[in-house]
Amino acid sequence: MTYVNWSALAEISELEPYFAEDFSGFQQQIEQHLPGLMAIAEAELDNLAVLRVLEVCNGCLQWAFRRQDEDCLSVEQTRECMQTVIGFIKIKKITCPSGKIITFTPAIEQLMEETTQLYRQAFKQNNQTAKQEYYAYSSAQFIAYGGDRLGWAQDLVEKEFSSLFTPHFILRGKKYIAPYLQAITP
Repeated sequence: MTYVNWSALAEISELEPYFAEDFSGFQQQIEQHLPGLMAIAEAELDNLAVLRVLEVCNGCLQWAFRRQDEDCLSVEQTRECMQTVIGFIKIKKITCPSGKIITFTPAIEQLMEETTQLYRQAFKQNNQTAKQEYYAYSSAQFIAYGGDRLGWAQDLVEKEFSSLFTPHFILRGKKYIAPYLQAITP
C-alpha cells in the first residue's frame, strides 16, 4: 500500500476546500476508491497512468488558453491537443507518435467511460457533488498509480508528446502532479 501524507494532500489547492469542510470524510471518500484501483493489473495501471498524465497536460494547456496566459498556445494548437486527448479517451486507445499503441481491456474501458461521465457531471454540468467525487477519485488514482509509475508515465508522455504539448506544457503537467507525488512519497 502506498504511503499517504494526508496533511500534504489537504494542502493541494483543488482539494483544500473539501478537506477543510470535512477532513476525515473527504479522506474516506478518497480511500473508498483505493481497493478497486489497487485490484487493477499492473500493466493496466501503467496504461491508465499514461492517460492520466496526458489528461493533466491537456488540462493545463486548456486552462492557459481560457485564461489567455502569456504562454498559451494558438487556438489551432490548443484545439489539436484537446482533440488528440479526447480522441484517446473516446476510442479507448492511445497511439503514440513512435507507433507504440496503448490499449485497454473491456473492464478498464468501462471504468474510463464512468470516469468520463463523472467529469462531465462535475465540470460540464457544474454539479458540486460530482466535482467533489471527481477530485476524490482523481486523488485515489494518483495514490494507486504511485510515484514510480507516475514518473515513468511522465517520462513516456514527455518523450512521445512533447511536440504536441510543447515542453512548456509537459512541465506544467509535471508541476500539477508534483504535490500529489510529494504527498504519496515517504
